[in-house]
Amino acid sequence: MRILAVFAHPDDEAFGPAGTLARYAQTGHTVRLVTMTRGEAGSLGPARHLTRPELARLRSQELRCSADALRLSGLNICHLPDGKLAELPEGQGLAIVRHEIETFLPDAMITFHSAGISGHPDHRTVARWCLQAVAEQARPPRLFAYGISSEQARRVGHRKVTPIPDDEITHVIDVSGYLEYKFDAIRCHQSQSEAWERMKAIEGGIESYLRNEHFSQVWPPGGQQARSDRLDD
Repeated sequence: MRILAVFAHPDDEAFGPAGTLARYAQTGHTVRLVTMTRGEAGSLGPARHLTRPELARLRSQELRCSADALRLSGLNICHLPDGKLAELPEGQGLAIVRHEIETFLPDAMITFHSAGISGHPDHRTVARWCLQAVAEQARPPRLFAYGISSEQARRVGHRKVTPIPDDEITHVIDVSGYLEYKFDAIRCHQSQSEAWERMKAIEGGIESYLRNEHFSQVWPPGGQQARSDRLDD
């Protein structure tokens, strides 16, 4: 199976579905990551003393480290403006997603749930681009929207997050055997270490919090009757 993951910022893949990406990348599947920005609008750690171009270079290096840690087969770091994706002409981001679909020919795609987990406008914009690009295809790949469950959202005490509604979750992937790769990918993003330290203090322990990754199949819509434990079902 060929999987194309599309996210907004460096670290979205690591704090997001890294366990699923690692699991498929290391079990005979081809996994490619596209990140729309270089994260130059970040506000944590080094962002306090680096210029935006310097932060973009640093976070791009961290993203390459993360992709290597997850054993991904390909990475495209785009140069769209961080924090301003919703302000771009709709066709600009769509063109990137269309090109990736038409050249990589994925069987499945992974992006954000429509609420974007944190509600970040960049996350929500990328989710919209992916859905529109997939819906236009004559032979569309399956599209999976990654998010967190309501139970996970309840355990997050340090920030406001929006879960996937329980009745929209179609796939729950056990990544307990791949958490070491997810943790390695997160540690690659040293500029985001403050966020990682907060996560490690989460109620019930970080391993139990991250051992399952949740998805809603949004394309084709309405086809999943019971939850599955694999994307290649």
